[in-house]
Amino acid sequence: MSDPDLLDHEYDGIREYDNPLPGWWKGVFVATIVFAPIYAWWFHFGGPGQTMHQELAAEYAAYEVHRAEAELTTRVVVTEALLESWAHDAGKLELGRAVFVRACVGCHQEDGRGNIGPNLTDVYQLHGATRLDLYTTIQHGVTGTAMIAWSESMSSRELAAVAAFVSTLRGHPVPEGKAPQGAKVSALP
Repeated sequence: MSDPDLLDHEYDGIREYDNPLPGWWKGVFVATIVFAPIYAWWFHFGGPGQTMHQELAAEYAAYEVHRAEAELTTRVVVTEALLESWAHDAGKLELGRAVFVRACVGCHQEDGRGNIGPNLTDVYQLHGATRLDLYTTIQHGVTGTAMIAWSESMSSRELAAVAAFVSTLRGHPVPEGKAPQGAKVSALP
């Protein structure tokens, strides 16, 4: 019995048929072998392609930039509770300190002891007694004094952050601070 499709070898009395792979399978196999080094170069060895991790990192960086811009431009509804929570938030206090250093040190000194403006470290306040009063004073200024309305040059987020920061200075007097001005108020928690 000689069948041309049977192979010449035998194992345990079993002879195999020669079943070649279909042409489409061989074509896919060859294409895969050709594609693999191109893919490796494109994404891993200096080609212009980005891996999904690189794409994610780039998209996340763009998101962070967009989020930071939106945070600076989004209007904040300022309440006493918001200012109190920001007074205990390290990130908001850092923003408030940066704004304070940029805009307020000329009149209040870097540590808040006062110069042209009042001492912010004692327990006296000229206009009101709460954090919201501080915010309102910073926002609208005080007519007839050197305190200008900062709402024209600061966002509501910056105004709230600096008010929260200034509220943390109260009750922590520094040596050589300006004499107390205004009514005595309690230190803010």
